[in-house]
Amino acid sequence: MLSNPARPFFDARLAALLALFVALAAAYNAVTPLFEAPDERDHVSYANWLADGGGLPHLVADRAAVGEIWQPPLYYALVAAVIAPIDRADFPITAPLSDDWLAGSTYVAHYHRAGEGFPWHGTALATHIARFVSTALGLITVLATYAIGRRLLPGYALVAAALVALNPQFVFMSAAVNNDNLVIALSAVVLWLLARLITDLEPDGRPRDPGWREYVALGALWGLAALAKLTGLTLGSVIGLTLLYLAWRRRSWRPLLWGGALVGATLLLVCGWYFWRNWQLYGDPLAWQQMLDVTGGLVREELLSWPDTLRYTVFLLYSYWAIFGYGVFAPDSFYLMTKIIMGLAALGLALRAVRGLRRRVTPERFGLWLLVVWSLTIFLFLLRWMRQIDATNQGRLLFPAVAALGVLGAAGLAALDGRRRLLSTTAVVVLGSWAAALPLLTIAPAYAWPQPVAMAAIPNPTDIRFGEAIHLLGYELPAEVVHGRPVDVALYWQTDRPLDESYFIAVRVLDPAGQVVTGADMLPAGGRYSTVVWEPGRPFRDVYHLPPVGEDAIPGRGTVLVVVYPRGAPGEPLPVTVGGQFTGYEARPGTIKLPPPATRLEPSRLSGATFDGRFRLMGYDAPETAHPGDPLALTLFWEALQPDGRDYTVFVHLVDGAGELVTQSDGPPRTGMYPTGIWSAGEQVRDEHVLALPPDLPPGKYEIRVGLYDPASGARLAAYEGDGIRWADDAVGLVAIEIVPR
Repeated sequence: MLSNPARPFFDARLAALLALFVALAAAYNAVTPLFEAPDERDHVSYANWLADGGGLPHLVADRAAVGEIWQPPLYYALVAAVIAPIDRADFPITAPLSDDWLAGSTYVAHYHRAGEGFPWHGTALATHIARFVSTALGLITVLATYAIGRRLLPGYALVAAALVALNPQFVFMSAAVNNDNLVIALSAVVLWLLARLITDLEPDGRPRDPGWREYVALGALWGLAALAKLTGLTLGSVIGLTLLYLAWRRRSWRPLLWGGALVGATLLLVCGWYFWRNWQLYGDPLAWQQMLDVTGGLVREELLSWPDTLRYTVFLLYSYWAIFGYGVFAPDSFYLMTKIIMGLAALGLALRAVRGLRRRVTPERFGLWLLVVWSLTIFLFLLRWMRQIDATNQGRLLFPAVAALGVLGAAGLAALDGRRRLLSTTAVVVLGSWAAALPLLTIAPAYAWPQPVAMAAIPNPTDIRFGEAIHLLGYELPAEVVHGRPVDVALYWQTDRPLDESYFIAVRVLDPAGQVVTGADMLPAGGRYSTVVWEPGRPFRDVYHLPPVGEDAIPGRGTVLVVVYPRGAPGEPLPVTVGGQFTGYEARPGTIKLPPPATRLEPSRLSGATFDGRFRLMGYDAPETAHPGDPLALTLFWEALQPDGRDYTVFVHLVDGAGELVTQSDGPPRTGMYPTGIWSAGEQVRDEHVLALPPDLPPGKYEIRVGLYDPASGARLAAYEGDGIRWADDAVGLVAIEIVPR
């Protein structure tokens, strides 16, 4: 008899979930550029080799021609059979590996061109069709998860399947060419078959005695999994435990001895030839050393320590759920959601384990523990792999246990769920919403080219050329920098002809003193649109997000500087011409205001004078006495009322009792570095001036007078006191200075 409900296997809810999974996989397939899934080009290379009749490759002789050459061949043979009728002659030139990615400059691993887009043809068509083969295998995994759930977790089988089908990383891998998909599906089917053997009971409550066909099927599936990936060999752990359990429950050695013999013999019949071939060719059934040789630079010189390995595994919490390609992350809120789901599931499993301590071991409970053992087996083998091989802390490598983890996750949520199943339903709906959103929210933008723009729509047109073919057509700059916030600079580019080299764009902002206050060197479009794939005659807009300006920046008119240089050679910038004239090796297309920190100024002496309604003198700091021949420092505190964007000169005059000029200091505010032309309404400016006192200046009382004038015409701005009375000569008298002898 069965311990599960007798309702039909398929129902509308399961059909809807499967349809949703296929639709999601199709969306991920469509938006992910060719070969941007992990090692996808190498996987396609292997299938391509077989489809062209190359036969099983030799791990040494054929190493340069075949990617993923150390992998068992079953998945690639399956894909090869599907893509063989398609003309794939363009494979060598399709989406070549990016030198920028190899240099660590971008997460985009391949150079993509417009010809890869829909409608697909050639290698692009073959790859997308091969991805649908993976989707079919993913569908098998989801179905197997549901079947396991029906056996071990009545009522929550659909939740278990949904935790697999709606995992964005699983959907992404099910829409990618990767042999993981086959070993994942076969592992899930083996787990289902084991769950079936455990839960099919005789009327007396003992497990049913399996027939020889079931043992042969188990061995065949195990052998096929081993031919998909060496990870499949580890299925022996749970197969052996199940046979031992059946022998114990039936009080008979038959399941263990007879069943084990049939399973083992079938395993050897299915996959033994492959390992025998390895032994004959390489002296090792697993060809382990040859595999390490192919892996090359990823092999660690010495094993990672266990503490470091455990810290290394933290990445699995993210990559199990969603890290696409070679570093495309989901939003932080997504990972928070998955951590909550995992935390609740773990809590529920702990409660379930505690509650079961005093209860007998039912077939369902043993089945759940078997899933735990399988999950730990995969995890421990992955830990061992991570200790030896770098860049292997990828959640997809846990997916041979994804069906088990889906059922265990559902079991944990079930332990906390109420009668209305609000918790599990919420988890599934939220996860599914994210899975549907991420292709357009995260994946597509991560690889999107900048959109072309019309020449007439380009602001601030320029005639700047870098080298012979790269044109800077225009730019957009913010009116001013906001302290503590990034600075966005938009540049408009075009090339006249194809470029065969990758160039970096260096964007800098210089303060009035010429020091760099922010900047960044980056590939165009953040690496999504390398100059290698620029299309001639296609103008586009590229935005450069620069870090916030440093606190040591001198306020004033900052200058934007642009340099273009070959990747890896910043000391070899391209020459710059403006209007056909050579100007050096850097372009300065525009300026940007660098305001002083937004602090409230508090002068020691107050004033209320205004100048033509444009500026107000808030006050000043000045000494009461001075000596002849000494510099006399004066600090003025201005507030912009309604500035008109013109640069005015500040005059500071020292006059004697008769009103005669003794000495003066005329100049733009802040020695010209922060002119009035960039002041904003409401802004307060600290402005320092120094008067050089004549050495023979007679002792006595002197007065400081200040004002503003237009340097082009010499006309002074009308100066008024706070009560509306206009100052004579539009010069505001500030303070009397006592000149005392030394």
